[in-house]
Amino acid sequence: MTSGADRLTRILEPVQEDLERVTDRLMGCLQNPVARTAAYLITAGGKRLRPALVLLAGRSGEARQHRRALVDLATAVELIHTATLIHDDIIDESALRRRQPTFHSRFGTERAVLMGDYLYATAFAILAELNDAQVTSAMAEVCQQMSRGEFLEVEHRFNVTMTEEDYFQIIRDKTASLIAVCCRLGAQVAGAKPQTVKQVSEFGWNFGMAFQITDDCLDLIGEEAAVGKNLRADLDKGLLSLPIIYLANALPRRARDTFFAPLLQTRATPRGFLSRVAREAQRRGAITQAMQAAETFIRQATDAVAVRDGIMLTETYRQLARYAIERDR
Repeated sequence: MTSGADRLTRILEPVQEDLERVTDRLMGCLQNPVARTAAYLITAGGKRLRPALVLLAGRSGEARQHRRALVDLATAVELIHTATLIHDDIIDESALRRRQPTFHSRFGTERAVLMGDYLYATAFAILAELNDAQVTSAMAEVCQQMSRGEFLEVEHRFNVTMTEEDYFQIIRDKTASLIAVCCRLGAQVAGAKPQTVKQVSEFGWNFGMAFQITDDCLDLIGEEAAVGKNLRADLDKGLLSLPIIYLANALPRRARDTFFAPLLQTRATPRGFLSRVAREAQRRGAITQAMQAAETFIRQATDAVAVRDGIMLTETYRQLARYAIERDR
């Protein structure tokens, strides 16, 4: 049986050579003794989707001519993404990431906060070397947007009346914004046509939305060994995902309040309750409904790059889109 990692490696074969260049560039950044402690997290089984999307989008321009800039941009993106993971794991009190202990559980919260900051700074030092103010500005704006998404998510903790629109705004800011900018800037840095830049950016937005929705479904029903992190940890901290929102909406108010009482009334949510929520979300079709929403976003993603004028490797985009919603299910 083919693993998800093997499938993804095959899909990304057209950009694999440059992905290896990104790995080399990353490891060069980690030669500093301070940063070296983060090496295990960056190299431990990450999907490298974001840098891959930079490189893939670059193929619709003059990728060979702009190879160094694309590799640097992809490296900066991976450093920023890793920094967000370190900080997110602190906020969520997660113990596992990519089947490894999270940075803060291994080295302590103080070092984790500082390491995340260090990786952000290293990423922007690389971006500065590109000498492209538009790229640096776009990445700074996305970092702000991701922070806004984190704030909004925290504000909605334990809010069982949270709406689908609230959730979409959170994941648009937290997840889809970075994926979309990878596609947009990859094409832009490589000198692709404006229409192509717009199309691949649209792919990124919709791909990112579907990817996060699928992640949230896997958090409820996936296998911990396959997902590589603690399951139902988000729900345990009061973070309500799309299937939970659909489940809450399916219950009458009194039944909803009774059902979710253990989440709202105790400091340590009983593990049995978390499992019961997952079972109920499956039984009432909330998981299916959420995955249908992911399918809608994926259709919009593939439609965005269906017109081949100026866009290279359209089959790779299509395969990535299917992978986003079919992995580890």
